[in-house]
Amino acid sequence: MKESDFLQNWHEEKSSYEAWGGFVAEEILSHLRANEIDTTSFLKVPPIPRLKTDASLLDKAFYRKSKKYKNPYDEIEDKVGVRFVVLLLGDIETINKVIVNHPAWEYDACKHFNEDRRRDPLLFTYQSVHFILRPKITFEFGGVYVPAGMPCEVQVRTLLQHAHAELTHDAIYKAKRAIQPEVHRTVAKSMALIETTDDFFGQVSLKLSSGPLEELGVDARLDGMYRSITGNFPSNQKSSIVIWDEFEDLITGDLPSLIESFLARNQFLGEIIVKKYLDNGLYQQSVVLFIYWMLKRKRTRLLKDWPLERVLLDSLATDLGISLENH
Repeated sequence: MKESDFLQNWHEEKSSYEAWGGFVAEEILSHLRANEIDTTSFLKVPPIPRLKTDASLLDKAFYRKSKKYKNPYDEIEDKVGVRFVVLLLGDIETINKVIVNHPAWEYDACKHFNEDRRRDPLLFTYQSVHFILRPKITFEFGGVYVPAGMPCEVQVRTLLQHAHAELTHDAIYKAKRAIQPEVHRTVAKSMALIETTDDFFGQVSLKLSSGPLEELGVDARLDGMYRSITGNFPSNQKSSIVIWDEFEDLITGDLPSLIESFLARNQFLGEIIVKKYLDNGLYQQSVVLFIYWMLKRKRTRLLKDWPLERVLLDSLATDLGISLENH
C-alpha cells in the first residue's frame, strides 16, 4: 500500500473512528456512574478519545523499524484510543470489569502488566492495561456510521504509571536521537520505584477503608435506611468518619438491626430529617440515625465522648423530645 492510499483510507474513515472512540468512552463512563462511582474524582485524567495524526500514522506504518506490517492500514489497531487514568491498582480492575462484560463489543486484552510480571518477574518496564475493542455490529453514533470490527485501543493506568509513560514511553518514541542503554536502565529503575509506590498506595487505601464499619456493612445498611425514610441519598462527609472513629467499639453486627427497630418506633424522624436537611450538616448524613439511637440508648456515653461541637446535638435532642440541660 502506498502512503497516498493509506491516507485516503484514513481520511475517509476518520469520522467513524472518532465516533467509535466517543461511544466507547461514553459507555464506560455510563457504566461506572451506574455503579455509583463519581467519575470526576475516580478518573484522574478526562477520558477523551484521541485520533492519531497523519504524520504519526505514516511513521508507524512505513518508517518504524520495530514494526513490519503486511497490510499496515488494517493491522494498526490504535488509530483511535481512549485512556483511563485512576489512582490505585485496584481501580484498574473496576474499569476492566466494565470492559470485559459490555455487550456492545468484542475485546482483546492485548497487554496486562500483571501478565507481564508473571512471565518475567525481573522485568520492570512500561506498565498499562491495553484492550482492543471492536463493535459486534455496525451502528450509528452521533449520526456517524461505525462499521463492525473497527478497532479502538483502550489503555487503563494508574496515575503513577501514566506519569511514567508520559515522561519516558512517549518521549522515547519521539526522541530525535538513538536511545542510549543507560537511559533504558534509568527508565527501568524508575518503573521499579513506581510499581513499589503503587503497591504501597494500595495498602494504605485498604487500611483506610477497612474496619468494622465497612467489614460488617453497617455504613451501607444505614445508607439504605436513610434513603428509605427520607427518599434522599445521604451525603456522608468527614464529620461522620470522626463520629464513627470515636464510637468504633459500638459497631457490631447487630447494630443496624437495633437502629432499624428504633426507627420503626420513631417513624416521624424521616419527616424531621427532610424538613431540617439544610439546618445542620448531620441531617444530610446517615450517621444521624446512629446519633438518634445513641441519644436514646447510649446518651451518657454519647455526651461524654462526643467529638464535635456540643451545639450540634441540641437540635437532634429536641427532635426526640430530650433535654440535654442536666448532662
